[in-house]
Amino acid sequence: MPKRPSSPVLAVAASAGLALAAWPSVAQAPRVPPEFHARVFLAGFQTQLEVRQAGLKRRVDVASGGIVQSFISDRTRGALVVMTAAGRQRVAFLFPLSPSEANAPVPLDLSSMAGARLTRMGGSRVAGRPCTLHRYVGYLGRSGQLCASQEGLILQLTPDGRRSPLFQVMSITFARQDQRWFNPPPDYQLSALPGTGGIAVRPQASTSR
Repeated sequence: MPKRPSSPVLAVAASAGLALAAWPSVAQAPRVPPEFHARVFLAGFQTQLEVRQAGLKRRVDVASGGIVQSFISDRTRGALVVMTAAGRQRVAFLFPLSPSEANAPVPLDLSSMAGARLTRMGGSRVAGRPCTLHRYVGYLGRSGQLCASQEGLILQLTPDGRRSPLFQVMSITFARQDQRWFNPPPDYQLSALPGTGGIAVRPQASTSR
């Protein structure tokens, strides 16, 4: 019987389900979230995370110990899909995704900082791109420093007490993303957990792996 995903990868599931609607008043948000593909360093992980975003859809891929886990959040359907691939086993769990969910351990855009106070500090560069340094206070009860791009993406975040960033975007490409990335491939066994209300996420033919 397939096992449910365990920590620390559940932290990535939360980052995949970031709210994209309520932006803090101190930030100027684009009307449409940008589409991109990024590689992200996250403290505690041996390999970089792959992140893809298209509108209100986001996919995060994590590879560790021969197991690949993918977290696909689709706010247009209110669903979070957690896919696990180990050997020949391919399982996709479907979870409900609350539209009000706003906080996550790994915020990748300024919308997740709603409620926090941001103070501009200057400018810097991360992953070869210019970004604005901010001092933040009040996000998840903590404070620290972040650097955000003009598109509203957080390229680096360092909570107080850390000598190195909690996460940092290592490379990012703004480009249209193939919608097949945001659907479970047909070789995955779909499993809607009790309480999901039979969320319909239909697999589509995909060559992306």
